Amino acid sequence: MKELLERARKFLKEAEDDIEKEFYDLAVFHLEQSLQLLFKYILAAKIGYFSKTHSLVLLKEEIRNVLPEFASFLDEHHQHLRELERAYIGARYLPFKYEKEEAMKLLEVVKKIFERAENEWNKNSN
Repeated sequence: MKELLERARKFLKEAEDDIEKEFYDLAVFHLEQSLQLLFKYILAAKIGYFSKTHSLVLLKEEIRNVLPEFASFLDEHHQHLRELERAYIGARYLPFKYEKEEAMKLLEVVKKIFERAENEWNKNSN
């Protein structure tokens, strides 16, 4: 299970590197991948499994059953989660383009989500 979290962090680092290289489309895809793995890690650690979906919104709803406060926080970023889902689809099937400002904003949001997840995790594991 720890591998999911480690890989999520690696995707986050890749997104930062992509932004530095001005690969904004790839950065946003890597941000989506990082959150997808973070959410799956949370579910696997809490209940022992996660669904095979790639939808951040559906994974958020599954998290609601185990970390309701964290899911409520994620609700505040619903539009960002939807945009990241579009980036996942775009990387696979459609050529979506992202500008630096969009990638930077999504990076900021994903970092906040990682930070909040860590805080929630520490609070609930005590």
